[in-house]
Amino acid sequence: MTTLPDYSNDPTSSITENFRRLAIQEGWTKKSQTYKKERKAFIAEAVETGFTSHFGVNASSLQAWQSLCGTIGIENMEGLTSIKRCKKAMSGIYVNLVDLVDARTAGTKVSKTFSSPTGLAKYIRKTKKTFPKERAKKSPMLRQFLIVVGGN
Repeated sequence: MTTLPDYSNDPTSSITENFRRLAIQEGWTKKSQTYKKERKAFIAEAVETGFTSHFGVNASSLQAWQSLCGTIGIENMEGLTSIKRCKKAMSGIYVNLVDLVDARTAGTKVSKTFSSPTGLAKYIRKTKKTFPKERAKKSPMLRQFLIVVGGN
């Protein structure tokens, strides 16, 4: 991601809104290769940083898994007394990582969940809210959210 000394994220804005502001500031047009490359890098960095900040990196932390479940909107949180139960509660629920981090930053729940990886993949292609598979594979917690998107 390009480091710009005169740009700072607005912590009350979404990841995509912050990038939009940056693109306007830098004069990047949506169809330019620079815009596409920088957007991809910006989103990847923002998601990874935000995810780590909000949920941590310790895949053995029950608190982290419970926080994920709460942000996703899992009901009956009092029953989530183990990581196994958290993972089971999240199975069959698919969320976009950009939306997940944005929701946690805003202190809300994810507004859009999907019941299938196909529905999420379609949403990701439409919104271009992607996160690199290689980066997700490095984190046991992020790995939980991997799906195959395919297509462009």
